[in-house]
Amino acid sequence: MRFSHIEAFRAVMITGSTTAAARILHTSQPNVSRSIAQLEKAAGLQLFERMPGKVVPTTDGLSFFNEVQRSFHGLRRLEEAANRIRRFSGGLLRIGSIQTLAHGLIPRSIKRFAEIYPETGISIHAGHSAAVSQWVDEMSCDVGIVSHLYENYGFSSEELYSVDGVCLMPAEHRLAGKAAVRPADLADEPYISFAQNDHGRSNVDEVFSKAGIDRRITLETPFSTITCALVAQGLGVAIVNPLAAQDYRHLGVVMRPFRPSIKHEALLIYPKGRPENRLVASFIEILKAVTMEEKAALSAVRERGEK
Repeated sequence: MRFSHIEAFRAVMITGSTTAAARILHTSQPNVSRSIAQLEKAAGLQLFERMPGKVVPTTDGLSFFNEVQRSFHGLRRLEEAANRIRRFSGGLLRIGSIQTLAHGLIPRSIKRFAEIYPETGISIHAGHSAAVSQWVDEMSCDVGIVSHLYENYGFSSEELYSVDGVCLMPAEHRLAGKAAVRPADLADEPYISFAQNDHGRSNVDEVFSKAGIDRRITLETPFSTITCALVAQGLGVAIVNPLAAQDYRHLGVVMRPFRPSIKHEALLIYPKGRPENRLVASFIEILKAVTMEEKAALSAVRERGEK
């Protein structure tokens, strides 16, 4: 039996005539009649009673049609499954991220990803770079976003971004009118710092040490998100990642460039030697696009002068 013959039979059963079947199959009525005759010969069944101007299904024809319908439903399920696979549906994406990005950039990227692949399960894990690195090394996360690499792990990696840190302060702060903030400007300011053992703190400490400026550190916290929230409460100023800080601008804080520049970086890490995962590749593409958009938005704010 040929599929085209079965398709012609099904079309006749659904439409009630060979002429109507020919229209929906985009062929001619004689071709449909010929296909039905060849199917009857192959199956050894009389599927229709031929009458002037019409065909009427026999009992065998009705029984055969029921089987054909079940087969077509199965084909439809296969088509739907193929569509889900093309959309990466039914999979699970496991993301590990530093806290700096886990409250803003990552959720916005996931929102866009989920709109395209709504049936994909997503698991998010947030922590310090050391924890994220361990999760990726153990393959409990498919991809990680970290602020620096650990040499004892053999990851595949690539840069997601590198941006200059900004000085974050309440909008009414005395330094808000400056085009850029320097270490000497913060000599007597209550300062909110990264924790002592945080990798990012050493870079800031070095800048102030070279400038000969002692900061008045009044608060310490391990997470940029907490730092931004404390600044919003008027408890001090801080040097932070602008991609994290922009999520708090609605709380009455402003960003000013800090000089000399202190780099904030993010790197994508993958388990080395793992087969390429199309699901991960799609998320990374979206994450990079969202990152570029947010960097452009920051540049636009700087160009017009933040108020």
